[in-house]
Amino acid sequence: MAGPTAFVGRESELATLLGALASDFRLVLVAGDAGVGKTQFLETGIARAGAAGMVLLRGECLPLAHTLPLLPVAEALGELGKLDDGGLLAAALDDTPAYVRAEVGRLLPGIGTGGGAVPDARGGEWSRERLFAGLAELLAAVAARFVRGAGLVIEDVHWADSATLDCLTYLARAARQGGVRVVATCRTDEAPVAAHVTGWLADMRGAAGVVEIRLSPLSRAEIAQQVAALVGRPVPDEVAGELYGRAEGNPFFTDQLVAAALASDPDGGLLAPGGLPARLAELLVARADRCAGDARALLTGLAIAGRPLTEDQLGALTGLSTDAVRQGLRELTTARLLSEDTTGGGHRPRHALLAEAVAGTLLPGERAALHERMAQTLTAAGDQELAAEVAGHWQAASRPAEELPARIAAAGAAERVYGYAQAAAIDALFVAGDSDRAQLLAEEAHRRFAGHADPATAAVVRHCAAFFRVNDPAGARLLMKQALDLFERAPPSFDHADALLDYATIFLLYAERRPQESLAALYRALEVAEAAGATAMIPRILSVIAFCTWVGGQVEEGLAILERGWALARAAQDGPALVWLAINESDALLKLAQFERAAKAASDSLDAARRAGLGAWDMTAILASNAAEALLALGRTSEAATVIEPLTSGLPGRDFWLAQMTRAEVDLLRGDADAAASRWQLIHDLPAIVSRVDFACESAQRDAEGALWALRPGSALDKARRALALFQVPDLTVLCGRLLATGMRACADLAEQARARRDQRAVDAAMAAADSLVTWVEGMKDAPFTDHPLVATVPAERATWDAERTRVTGFSDPEAWASAAKAWQDLGCPHRAGYAWWRQAQARLDAGRPAAAASTALRTAAAAADGHAPLLAEIRRLAERARIPLQPPVAAATGPPREERLSYRLTGRELAVLRLLAAGRTNAQIGAELYISPKTAGVHVGNILRKLGVSGRVQAAAVAERAGLLDAPQPGTPRAE
Repeated sequence: MAGPTAFVGRESELATLLGALASDFRLVLVAGDAGVGKTQFLETGIARAGAAGMVLLRGECLPLAHTLPLLPVAEALGELGKLDDGGLLAAALDDTPAYVRAEVGRLLPGIGTGGGAVPDARGGEWSRERLFAGLAELLAAVAARFVRGAGLVIEDVHWADSATLDCLTYLARAARQGGVRVVATCRTDEAPVAAHVTGWLADMRGAAGVVEIRLSPLSRAEIAQQVAALVGRPVPDEVAGELYGRAEGNPFFTDQLVAAALASDPDGGLLAPGGLPARLAELLVARADRCAGDARALLTGLAIAGRPLTEDQLGALTGLSTDAVRQGLRELTTARLLSEDTTGGGHRPRHALLAEAVAGTLLPGERAALHERMAQTLTAAGDQELAAEVAGHWQAASRPAEELPARIAAAGAAERVYGYAQAAAIDALFVAGDSDRAQLLAEEAHRRFAGHADPATAAVVRHCAAFFRVNDPAGARLLMKQALDLFERAPPSFDHADALLDYATIFLLYAERRPQESLAALYRALEVAEAAGATAMIPRILSVIAFCTWVGGQVEEGLAILERGWALARAAQDGPALVWLAINESDALLKLAQFERAAKAASDSLDAARRAGLGAWDMTAILASNAAEALLALGRTSEAATVIEPLTSGLPGRDFWLAQMTRAEVDLLRGDADAAASRWQLIHDLPAIVSRVDFACESAQRDAEGALWALRPGSALDKARRALALFQVPDLTVLCGRLLATGMRACADLAEQARARRDQRAVDAAMAAADSLVTWVEGMKDAPFTDHPLVATVPAERATWDAERTRVTGFSDPEAWASAAKAWQDLGCPHRAGYAWWRQAQARLDAGRPAAAASTALRTAAAAADGHAPLLAEIRRLAERARIPLQPPVAAATGPPREERLSYRLTGRELAVLRLLAAGRTNAQIGAELYISPKTAGVHVGNILRKLGVSGRVQAAAVAERAGLLDAPQPGTPRAE
């Protein structure tokens, strides 16, 4: 299906694509419904990758009656042959073994000695493995000529032949050894799909090194941008809203509706068309023709209903038996004609315009009869809130006598439920990530309905207003208490339980730091939810009860409570509740220092949340932050960046500010201190809930560490002190160990700077500040550094605190730092262990010990600091001052034999480049030392990576060291210093 003429949005997905292409992922699968914009998404991604120094070759599968093996691969090679007038292909072939030209010639007969049959799925006359190996060699040679490597893009693999899929599998596997990436696109609504394609997709989705990007419909704001781009000017909000409602965010459908609207208005205006454009109607009806009989009757009923219907409702509407309804629904599901969202047990067409097209094929009498049966079905439900819908169906059935009573009933219900409708709209905006509009609506609802005669309605609007009054804690608490008092005068309800949950969490637990009182409110919330039958609330309440139980030191009991919540949420398929539970579970695993489990749990749940349409919710962003935090603890900075960058590509806003904090830390670790500082400034400008102790502590410890690496210890100390001042009782101070150690590090840095300036007053001030931190800890009954069953990092934080205190005195203790390093190493935290080893080496050197006494600690620190640019820079600075080589000499007697060193087939020039590369030189520095251009140096680096079978410089250096390739160079080649 052709894509639209205007491309908007998709920045987070593009960031994921480009991040995957630049990392170790070997295959990227881009999936989405027809018309969602996969082709233009790829075109934009290819253009950006090209600007960054990567070449992507593209081929397309076709819906042929008889497939041609490897047709899209041949098309991609043909595209390669057009680049640089064939020069790139020719040069790449010259760099490959001789057999490659012959094998590639099977697909491009004009390039050499090839020609002949392409191997089919049976193997045929040619060896498929040899052909695939030749393609891999060729693409690797191409990749070596580009800074960011090369990639193969195959579109529409839902139509692919088995040979093409086998080729992609082989190339994806080979991508581990070179700078080649494979990208494939497929439709998620295509039917039928061949069995070999279905199997391949299932295998790939479950394989390591594969990332899937699901393209969802565009948001309302993005559709407004698309429409404005199509017509060349902004359009009224109501027009954009109508187009969004009908097209449901599908870019192609929107394009067709806009084109029809422009064609129907000779004055060049834009009024959304009342009917479907002929071309679009034909496409959708053809899709509906995939089914017949009972399945088509069900689809027609759903098209008329205008709402999701249960099996019982469908049976009443169509007159079919339960078995017939279920069989028909199975057929519709197989034909990809039903929405995948079955929340509440209801079914609806896959797309609103599909329903329009199907309804448009009915005769007037058929349509009226279905509307009449739909009105009867809804009336039988006995729900007064459906009165307006019932009236609409009676109107469509031309039955005014039945329509009038329904209209009267709808009017009576409207006033009663309006306050609730406002609250529901507020929740929808909040989950969609639009907190600013949600706050405006909450204040408007409070102004209009806070004095409503119905206590439940008045309570709901007061609760919503309290939730968003972040800059008025006292006023918010008063509103929340009023809401809870009003709820007690009404029957138990979902809204009452929800308000108790917010009161227990936001106010008692985090704002007032009273976990025991919070626990009492949570159990009251659980009681109300169970009495009201509000099963969707129960898992959320249980997740917070579990957290409070953990804080009380009962880890196993808390996990059991959380498991109960998981069971309920999974049974109900409650997406928001599953996100709540995943946040609390991954947070507990983080505190237990089970970082691998935390990263997997958070990442898996993050993917599930996005598939459930909750990607824009700020709670989902917290889940992403947990995943990234676990990866950062493990020292895997680049992986953490891949998780967090899609959420933080824009300026910080109030919805995703926790993710923005993590992004600031990632920026710092990657060496971009200016970007981190700028992001922190923008975060501080937000109206965040600064009174919440968990948010304040989390932000302060990261912000303070950033200030320390930027050599601003005074600022770091101020940040730590402000956050610590929020704690009035010891209950939650067990979470403060990292913040306290950071504060003590700031005091030590201030003391060292003062001693270097011989400023005794500043030394005394630094030591007094350190004493004040010690006094604060004692005032909290030493809780921050007392072992706790939940917080596994306490011993390591205590050891770091103790070591920093020795540094404050001017006599940094190497043994204290050794203890801290081992504690962090045992937890699997390489960066924090690396920091301690660096301090240990520094302490030994400051004590006058010889360089040899510090070399082991410093080299160990350097190895652990991969992914922590500021720490690595300090380690290298210390190594240079002390003349300690960070790469220890390799004894000739223990090195590999010369035959093994030669097995990589590196030339003399490549060995020289490799030694400089291992010493940390850039391409420009390598070029200057060897008197070659940076571009030529880059070509050599690409060849080295390919021959060593690695994808990055650090890996190349490690392989080279193990293989003895960094031994004394041959005469005439430079030695890496």
